[in-house]
Amino acid sequence: MEPGRSLKLSLWEGVLAILFLNWSTGVIVTGYALALGASPQALALLGALPFLAQLLTPLALSLRGSRKALAVRLNFLARMLFLPATLAAFLPEGLRVPTLLLFAGLSQLLAAPVGVLWLSWMADLVAEERRGRYFGFRNALLGLVGTLGNLMGGMVADRLPSPLGYQVVLLLGVGAGLLSVLLLRLQSEPSESPAPPARKALGIAWQDLAYRRYLGLVFLWYGAVMVGGPYVIPYFVQVGGLSMTEVGLWTVISASSGLLFGPMWGRMADREGHKAVLFRTGMVAAVMPLLWLSGSKAFPWPIWLSSLADALAWSGLGTALANAALAHAPREARNGYLVLFWLALGLGGLLGSLLAGSAASLGLGPSPYHFPILLSLALRLGVALRLRRL
Repeated sequence: MEPGRSLKLSLWEGVLAILFLNWSTGVIVTGYALALGASPQALALLGALPFLAQLLTPLALSLRGSRKALAVRLNFLARMLFLPATLAAFLPEGLRVPTLLLFAGLSQLLAAPVGVLWLSWMADLVAEERRGRYFGFRNALLGLVGTLGNLMGGMVADRLPSPLGYQVVLLLGVGAGLLSVLLLRLQSEPSESPAPPARKALGIAWQDLAYRRYLGLVFLWYGAVMVGGPYVIPYFVQVGGLSMTEVGLWTVISASSGLLFGPMWGRMADREGHKAVLFRTGMVAAVMPLLWLSGSKAFPWPIWLSSLADALAWSGLGTALANAALAHAPREARNGYLVLFWLALGLGGLLGSLLAGSAASLGLGPSPYHFPILLSLALRLGVALRLRRL
């Protein structure tokens, strides 16, 4: 019966959790910030929050007890902490954006260790020879559900007065996130090998020269992505002329296409290894900003075409990056490897987001968003070419 029952529950848990995660860190919260009057610098900081949170992942090594119990408690508290962010619109104008940033940040900081705990837990549930296929399918399914949620959320936001529509969607997201915690509690947790002390686990991972090189590429990749990442949705809305409903539809096209591409990349990873997937998906993600920059209100079709490129790239790239870290890690020191992976991801994304704010403030190009996206394209391409020599 196990682990099949728990793996099926994990799909349903993920369906609910992704609604909270997508709405609280993606399209909807970005639209909410714009409705509250956020500046390009505030948008860059909002985009940096998930990566800033990753700096707390080493706490996962010092937490003692059941990975399941810790993940349940931290997720519950983090999702409750997001509630004040949904109420920021009722505050005086000067406090709205700072309050949103504060409580969104606290929510993500509290949940930061969960990634390491959950991935370590799932690695014990999913047989190594099935990981590519299972996580490929799970991530594609969650991508579809999350972006259908974006479409629904965008429709609500467009039809209700702003920012009330965003608040309604974000409150629904908190509810879905809390329900996902209940399903998380129902999953089984295999016995864990005795973990070495935190310092020793990190030392084992850090002394692995090949893994350090891989971490360097993870750092550079997420830095390159986030130089333009915070401005993709604002670009679609303010330059491309898309409504929030159309932004939601864009994400649905991407996610539904990802359902086809995700299992394809998973089979390739199981057959040829994660390196092959990383290079091919990285190249697609590197050149994709060309499509964004080609779009405008008068000629939006490149933006719509980029939804397919987005699906082709990210349905394999994110999974391959995490699975490559898992594949390299010895079981007894797995958490040390995962902590360094999330740290590299977080530091890279944080640095990229800070550079994004600086690049936008230069005022180059037709909008504040053109130059950061163009710079992101150049940096992505440079890192993607290095992935070939991984």
